Amino acid sequence: MSVADPFYISQPFHGMPHANPGYVDSLALNELDPGDNRYFIHNTIGRVFERLRTEAPVHRVESKFFGPYWSITRYQDIMAVDTNHGAFSSDWTHGGITLTDPEPEKNLPMFIAMDPPLHDEQRKAVSPIVAPGNLAN
Repeated sequence: MSVADPFYISQPFHGMPHANPGYVDSLALNELDPGDNRYFIHNTIGRVFERLRTEAPVHRVESKFFGPYWSITRYQDIMAVDTNHGAFSSDWTHGGITLTDPEPEKNLPMFIAMDPPLHDEQRKAVSPIVAPGNLAN
């Protein structure tokens, strides 16, 4: 089943249990997939993240929608990953920052999916444009 699958897209609107916060608590940790859009649609994603932060802050997900990925949910752990570019790359040539792989013709470099020093150079170039004073106009 893929994200583009019409069944996946339509599931949240057909009385799925994801709308019940108790459902989140009833699942085993290996069944929690914070990338499942049904938690967002039914506004129960907060409970998913609460459980993960408490019970499994570094959580490997075997997602039926996206395949395997790691979910990092505590601030300290996120910062450790985000600042260790040698071990954890954001670069699109190494998989990037998204759960899905873009189509090859849409896999374009962008500074959010770059590692330093390229990221820093690109960010420095656009920072003045998106400064609060410019965004207010």
